[in-house]
Amino acid sequence: MIAKVVHGWRAGGLLAYLFGPGVADEHRNPRVVATWDGRDAGWQPARRGAGEHDLELGSLIRALQAPAVAAGLPLRAPKDAGRGYVWHCSVRLAESDRVLQDTEWASIARELLHDAGVAIRGDRGGPRWVAIRHAEDHIHIAAVLVRQDTSRRFWPRHDYPKLRASAQRIEARLGLRATAPAAKVAAKRPHRGELAKAERESRRPAREVLRAAARRAALRSTSVVEFEQALQREGLLVMIRRGPSGDALGYAVALPPDLLAAGEPVFYSGSKLAPDLSMPRLQQRWDAQPRGPLSRVAASTAARRVGRIADALGAGHGDFAAAGQGLCDVLTAMSAVADVGDRYRFSAAADQIRAATSTQLRLQGGGELTQLARRLLLVRRLQSDGEQAGVELTLALARLALVVAERHRRRPHARAAIESAARIIRSLEPSARSAQARVAISRERARSQTR
Repeated sequence: MIAKVVHGWRAGGLLAYLFGPGVADEHRNPRVVATWDGRDAGWQPARRGAGEHDLELGSLIRALQAPAVAAGLPLRAPKDAGRGYVWHCSVRLAESDRVLQDTEWASIARELLHDAGVAIRGDRGGPRWVAIRHAEDHIHIAAVLVRQDTSRRFWPRHDYPKLRASAQRIEARLGLRATAPAAKVAAKRPHRGELAKAERESRRPAREVLRAAARRAALRSTSVVEFEQALQREGLLVMIRRGPSGDALGYAVALPPDLLAAGEPVFYSGSKLAPDLSMPRLQQRWDAQPRGPLSRVAASTAARRVGRIADALGAGHGDFAAAGQGLCDVLTAMSAVADVGDRYRFSAAADQIRAATSTQLRLQGGGELTQLARRLLLVRRLQSDGEQAGVELTLALARLALVVAERHRRRPHARAAIESAARIIRSLEPSARSAQARVAISRERARSQTR
């Protein structure tokens, strides 16, 4: 769950935008889910036309900005005004999260406002605010930072970090995808413009595609040259930035279909994809990685090794931080070699665990599991010794995720996030069985043709 805050001066303009069609007609069924006085949906603007955006907003706008009017504050930004008193917080879930009900969003809005120090529960003289929903995965909270009882303007202290901490508590309680603490270690989410562009072009946001491809390429590589070649094999455009000495200082990647209005590709630097994908971090990891040739690994062998590591970790032996890193690497490898329809979910599970364990991730990787992941990447599809091998590997990964989650029992939000990722992995078992069945059928057909 990501909460972002901006300040402004025009409460009416903000409400008109939130109840309107949006930049690309993406606002659907805009509705009030919570308000300062508990009337909630009772403040839903009345229809004045046939369209879903033909709403009478006057009453709600006047009520929301009434404390500002009583305080004599301008309703538009004056010259050199600085930060405005209209507090606008957008709260968005991860793509893999379940769809929440309006009542759940209402509870989330009140909790965030209380924890951020904007609207304290039981404070009847506090500010007026409204939470509006016009999409499945996010809401907007608009608050006027003027007290109703004294007409005094106020500023919440440290609201940004407080919102981050509150979001993590909500994630843990509701079983949502965990996000990293406010320490600038989380992978950046696509911006609103990127999401709208991806929706128009019926594809995933470029930032997410590039991040997943860069992770696979980094796992396949032990040097900058190998990394560049791996990115090119992923079909990406690559630029390596070098210093006067010729040493690689950074890189940027682009999706060929993702273009600016002028027709030029949109490049993203590695650090803009994720902190651990910056060139210095990748080079540190490659330097610590064992060298030498790798051989393919069968799914049955991989399943046994993952199971052995899970058993040892469950018994209190082994490095659980390395196991978490290695688990992310194996899931990244699975996102390249598993059944095509399941690859994104393996990648999503890896991202979820990585975000929850970001403060413990190691530059040198996850030891044996990382090497296992690199060997998995050498195959075009999972090599199995029997029809159950792919299923066994999927179940072993889910079990290892649960063991790693248990070792985070003192960090409830991280534990809940990893358990959620384990459920995602476990849900892939039917697909693994189906894939193995297709392999068995194709083999039987091949044998029949040779008879």
